[in-house]
Order: sequence, then C-alpha cells, then structure tokens
Amino acid sequence: MRRTRTRHSRRPPPTPRPGSRAMPTPVRSPKTFPLCHHDGALVPWETATLHAASLALRYAVSVFEGIRIYRTADGRGLKVLELHPHLDRLAASAGMMWLPDPGIDRIPDIIAELVAQNGVTDDAYIRPSISAGNPGELGQAAQPLLTVTITAQGRKTWLADDKRMKVKLSAWQRAHDLAFPSAAKNISNYAGARIAMLEAKSQGFDNVVLANADGYLSEAPTAILFLVKNGRLMTPALSEGVLPSITRALTLDIAAELGIPAVETRLTRADAWTADEAFLCGTGLEYALIGQIDGHVLKRADAAPVSQQIIARYFERARDIRAAAGDLILPLPDAAAVA
Repeated sequence: MRRTRTRHSRRPPPTPRPGSRAMPTPVRSPKTFPLCHHDGALVPWETATLHAASLALRYAVSVFEGIRIYRTADGRGLKVLELHPHLDRLAASAGMMWLPDPGIDRIPDIIAELVAQNGVTDDAYIRPSISAGNPGELGQAAQPLLTVTITAQGRKTWLADDKRMKVKLSAWQRAHDLAFPSAAKNISNYAGARIAMLEAKSQGFDNVVLANADGYLSEAPTAILFLVKNGRLMTPALSEGVLPSITRALTLDIAAELGIPAVETRLTRADAWTADEAFLCGTGLEYALIGQIDGHVLKRADAAPVSQQIIARYFERARDIRAAAGDLILPLPDAAAVA
C-alpha cells in the first residue's frame, strides 16, 4: 500500500499588523483526528487550507463525499461502508463540475493510512473533497486539490436517544436540473437548503424537506425522505430533483431483502401528512425517525415497526465482518482488537 509523505509543520502565519483583525486560531473539535490528507501529504488539519482567491472559495467549485466507517461486530476490524459507490459518485460529481481527477483511485489507500496514523479504532466519518484550488476567474480551468479528513462519529441524537423529528415541508425548492445538476454533490447545492433549514429551526422544527419546481417533495438538506403507508415504503424518485444517495440505494436494497414493498414515485404534501411512519436517512445522519410533519402527528411514529426493521438491518449490514462488493475492511491494530 503506497504511503504519502507526512508534513507536520509549515511556515507560521505572519503576525497581524497593528489595528488589523487577526483571524482566530482554529480550535479542533475533540472529535477531529489530528492528521488529514491534503494536496498529496498527511498534514495537521489546521494547515489544510485553500488560497483566498481560489475558484473553490470564489465560485464554490468543490465536490465531496461523506463516508462512514463502522467497527465490525467481532471488534477486530473497521468497515468502510459502500466505499466504492461513494467514490464513483465523487468521480461523477467532479466530471459534472469540470474538475479533473486528482487521483480518486488513491483514496482507499489514503483512508487506510489516515486510520493507521490517527489510531482510529471505532466508528468514524470520512470526507474526501476535490476543490478547484487555483486562483482565477469564473471561466478558468480548475486545478484539482484532493483533501480527505476523518472524524470520530457515533450515533446522532435521533438514534442514540430514540428521539422523533419534527419536520417542516418547506416552500423553498431544490434547484431544477436545468439550473444546476441535482446529481452533483457540490457545496453550492447546500446553500439554498441551509436557508430552508435555518428558517425551519427558527420556527421550532428540527429539519426540513424541500419541494421541487413542480411542487412535489424532494429531499432534506443532507438526507433522503422515506414514508411508510399501509406497510409500503415510498420515496421520491430520482427524477424529482433528488441526489442519488448511497444510503437511499442501500435502504431500498434492505427493503427488498426484508420483503417490504417499496416504490420510487412522486410524493405530495398530503402523502407526507397521512403517512403511518416516516424517516430521513443519509450517511452522516444515518437514520432519524419522524414524529410530526407540519404539525401532523404520524400514526405509528412511536413504534415505527417498518422503519425499525430497516434500521436494524442497516446496522447488521454495517457491522458485518464480511465485505459486500462496495465495502473495504481494514484491520485494527493488535492492541485495539477485541478477542
């Protein structure tokens, strides 16, 4: 496995001029591991910076993925779940944004080295990104810069504390495919969703689902919507402006395994209000059960029997010591392995 060079220090930043506003020193979250991969080297994450005039910062030319690592059920390994589908989507996003490939095929080796060098022994979250790192004007060709970060990440509060979300169906819309490709996981695709999210939170909701240009339901800012009605699973079709989510595809596969009928279709507000159960899912979120939609209490939100079957099977799959076609399993250090 090829190793990248490691840089542990760089030239210190200049001393701010008197009267100037100095940028605060970055403070690393306790969950962030100290080393990341940036521009061909392992570096302290605080030094993984972009040029202030880069195309990434000026015009939001940066695509990314979120990938989960799970400790396997036997305690001896770490599974990088659905790694290869994530990397395929990263390549597709880069192509749509006219970003040359900076070496996506090296990412499995980079992840393995980050895990080893940072001493990762439990569930974590990987974020590979490809950014246009060069300064320039809007029409200038991009020079791609690959960054891969890793943070410790267990369950979010919705699963950890068995909480139910209050969700708003927003009037804000996902951009039409003729305005911007919904399949591109580019950072600019999240700006409008952030506005909708903040508006919903200011009104007492936990999350929001956006509509598409035709008024049908699309997706949440970082997650996919699933409804359950009369035992049948329903989710917006990809043609409704939905990101081709890896967790969405895995959820549909799990439903098929469990014999749960599922349909990808157009969904209305009324479909959501009258659902028996509902949940959001995505790599970072994993799963979050929904209790209310626009104040309408879902009938089976507390028990959520269909949703709970799917969630249980997801974690069985995530921690299985066997690797499916898209997975990568890495060994734990001997000292960390559980007999």
